[in-house]
Amino acid sequence: MSERNRIALGWIALGVAWLAMLVHALSGAAILDEVVHWSQVKRFINGDYRVYTEALTNVPGYHWFLTGLLWPFGTDALWPMRVATALMLACCVLLFHRIRHALHPADAQRAAAQFLFLPVMFVYGFMAYTDVPALMFLLAAWLATLHGRHRTSALLLLASMAMRQNQVLWVVFLGVYAAWPILVDVAKASPAERRSARFWRAWAGSIARIVWPYVLAVLCFCAYWAWNGSISYSTAQSRVIHPDMRLDIGNPVYLLALAAVLFPLQMLEGWKRLAGFGRRPGGWWVWALPLAAFVTYALLFKVHHPYNLNPDNILRNQWLQLVVQGGAAWWVFGALATWGCCGLLFQRYVLPQGWLWLPFSLVFVGASWMIETRYTIVPFVLFLALRRPAGVWAERVTLAGWIALSGWLAWNVFDHRFML
Repeated sequence: MSERNRIALGWIALGVAWLAMLVHALSGAAILDEVVHWSQVKRFINGDYRVYTEALTNVPGYHWFLTGLLWPFGTDALWPMRVATALMLACCVLLFHRIRHALHPADAQRAAAQFLFLPVMFVYGFMAYTDVPALMFLLAAWLATLHGRHRTSALLLLASMAMRQNQVLWVVFLGVYAAWPILVDVAKASPAERRSARFWRAWAGSIARIVWPYVLAVLCFCAYWAWNGSISYSTAQSRVIHPDMRLDIGNPVYLLALAAVLFPLQMLEGWKRLAGFGRRPGGWWVWALPLAAFVTYALLFKVHHPYNLNPDNILRNQWLQLVVQGGAAWWVFGALATWGCCGLLFQRYVLPQGWLWLPFSLVFVGASWMIETRYTIVPFVLFLALRRPAGVWAERVTLAGWIALSGWLAWNVFDHRFML
């Protein structure tokens, strides 16, 4: 079979999988937060423009967007909302493919397939949740950044923030990502150049031409925050459930443990590089990293958000309750987080600034008190786009495992056995 035919067959297979999942998701009752989002869209479609300020944590940009899409069809049912989300997931796959093709074309299609079947995201691509629509605008913004269209990127980032306010951190990420080559040039400048006022004026001008749209987008977020009085659209929710910023180690530990589970072969490659670095002269100190990671987990990790204390029908909460009870689950969770931490620290990336995703991701998830699987979607998408593959065999095994895992999760979620 020719390369062109293999590529076409691969896209057909992805399309069939997407369509089969959509058909499975169309029927059934609303699941958890779908109730709130569906109710808000129904209210808008039927001419009631009040917002559920007591329950809606997101700015209603997603709900207005869905209203605009569905209003011409005269329907306020749940299944068209799920269709709209699934179509946006398909757009995300295409956008991700274009990003990966620009960064590392050799495996762009396989990476796009991994993106589609990313287990922490897959089911949300067929539900009335805000995560995938907000991700679609974020990926479009990243693509615009790659092509130097920074004003377009900032506008798309505003659209993403209008669906999920905490996307503001990715505005900063893309601004730093875009300016990184200039920052590197400054770091490499000679002492004589650094003593020149002309050098610093030229540097400041180059940076400003790139980052001003991103700065303006951040200022828009700050204006919203000042106007609303809280990051959560619902100020009632911000007082107890979703405070503006309550830094907590729970989500970073959860992200690192999930990385160990979802990317075992890639983490193994990272540990091999850690071991190689440790064998170099003066590299002995890296062997302290696993101990430091586990001790940090042992001293600081807690599960104390009210929503995480209810294990009923929520898979992550059931596991977290096992962890806090101690015993084998506590040790396993800590070992996974340690394995994921050191494995990620020694990954290789397709761009020099590729490593930026990890500190930004840890801050992003750490700013949320509630431990939530959905918060890891954007970090893992960035990792998929920026990392160097571990090898053909490892990536194929990863994809096969994710297809099986995502299918099993979707079957259970849409049959109401549990939620992630």
